Amino acid sequence: MKAKKPVGKRIACVLALALVCGALAACSGDGGGDDSSGSAVGDKTLIVGESGFAGKFMPIMHESAVDSRIDSLVFEPLMQNNESGEFLPWLAETMDVSEDGLELTFTLKDGVTFSDGEPLTTADVAFTYETVANADYDGPRSYIVSDLEGYEAFHEGTSDEFSGIRVVDEKTIIFVFTEGNASPVNVEFFNFGIMPKHYYEFETWEEFMGKLSEPLGSGPMILEEYKPKQHVKLSANANYWDSANAPKLSGVLIQEVPSETMLGALQTGQVLLGSLESTEENVAALDAIADVEYFISPVNGYNFLYFNCVNGIFEDARVRRALTYGLDRESFIQTEFGGYVERGLGPITPVSWAGTEEGMNTYDFDPAKAEELLKQAGWIKGADGILEKDGKKFSIRFLVNSDAAWTGTLANLAADSWKQLGVDLRIEQMDQSSVISATVGAEPGEKDFDVATLGITLGVDPDPSGGVFDYDAYSAGGLCASGYLNERAQELLKLGKEEFDQAKRKEYYQEWSRLMNQEVPTMLLNYRNTLWGINQNVTGLRISAYTNWTYRITEVEIEG
Repeated sequence: MKAKKPVGKRIACVLALALVCGALAACSGDGGGDDSSGSAVGDKTLIVGESGFAGKFMPIMHESAVDSRIDSLVFEPLMQNNESGEFLPWLAETMDVSEDGLELTFTLKDGVTFSDGEPLTTADVAFTYETVANADYDGPRSYIVSDLEGYEAFHEGTSDEFSGIRVVDEKTIIFVFTEGNASPVNVEFFNFGIMPKHYYEFETWEEFMGKLSEPLGSGPMILEEYKPKQHVKLSANANYWDSANAPKLSGVLIQEVPSETMLGALQTGQVLLGSLESTEENVAALDAIADVEYFISPVNGYNFLYFNCVNGIFEDARVRRALTYGLDRESFIQTEFGGYVERGLGPITPVSWAGTEEGMNTYDFDPAKAEELLKQAGWIKGADGILEKDGKKFSIRFLVNSDAAWTGTLANLAADSWKQLGVDLRIEQMDQSSVISATVGAEPGEKDFDVATLGITLGVDPDPSGGVFDYDAYSAGGLCASGYLNERAQELLKLGKEEFDQAKRKEYYQEWSRLMNQEVPTMLLNYRNTLWGINQNVTGLRISAYTNWTYRITEVEIEG
């Protein structure tokens, strides 16, 4: 038996967002695995326990973390970050940046083909990015093209050509950003999979969306079967263009496994790889399974509570601070995670080179402080013990993402402590997709919530543009569901995005982080990490804060 991998300390070293921008993340689902499919695919199939499939298997459309991982097996980008967060050419042979920083020129590698044998050309690259600029596009990635020259004219249909995307020949393409948008962050916009024009080209948006769960890319895996709430089955791409790095696996089977049954699935061999919440109980349980190894990996992301800052009650920062003081986050962390995660302070995580704890309010649990702030804001308890102001009750709806295991503990804690403050709290349990629809997905003015739980995994660069705390992302599909606007905060984001000197960027982002910590438009609960259980026969996995299990999947093998 192999020795257990040690549970390491949190890595504190070196997010568009990206969010990926990111991808919004949950830890469990409500479907069950399909045992029969696991036995049909053979010994060299990596069987992974995941949950939360949405079936949006397109790089420019996915919203869930699971869908994004499936996309990364099927599609490949021009640039890809490594385990240290550095961006390196992938489908591109080279990337050159002009002296003014406004033009990025990519030269494609020779010999790249899609899984159907068709060659990759710059026409496919242009098609992918032009589709994001289409007038009918309603996905979460508009930010990757909105700063390109000619975006508005192309998006609004006043021009048939996107002047910011210039195809020189079949191997060379230039992306031109508008004046004032030169930024080191721009390279991250090219970390999304390229889609073949000959397969995805469309007359109507409905035709394009009809292929949402039928992906075709240049990646090492081909999607064979998708059964909602059951599994996604992928096979090795026998025609993978990089023959020297062809997949060693016969395929990947991603089973829908709820978090509460993941331990059992690992123990019985139903899955060979699975992630769990980092708790003492889970660590001890994995340690007791003879043929399973484990380790804890930091995640560049956090769990959080959205406040709806335009609904009246939460327009006042004193109220938002009060509820933060009134929630014992340390008890939540100890109860749910056993101290394996850290309390969230600022929206740039400690994993990033721009993260900081200096000058941050820790918001230690202090009910007296919370009551004083509520009183200052004009909220006084009525005869029934509920806070009132100007004849209005402090009554709020709390949307709880039931797909994540930690939210139940949090909801119970809030129900107790906020009730003692005089809050009439109505908790509504719903799946992750429903929470996203009510918050992120809805139009401003139609975001139907007061408080909501979600988690997020951030992009590689610390630039928060387009993210949870960026007012410019307050839109349908935009990640800033709070609607909070602070002019200085927006100015700092602009300064940080345009600055090429990393030391200066760090100053801007750390000032911005302290401002968000003070204003609390969204309450950070804890920085995230992941406990991984891996069958000892699986080798070659490379998981880090910036890379998930799909990274270098061609190096993964199953021994025996």
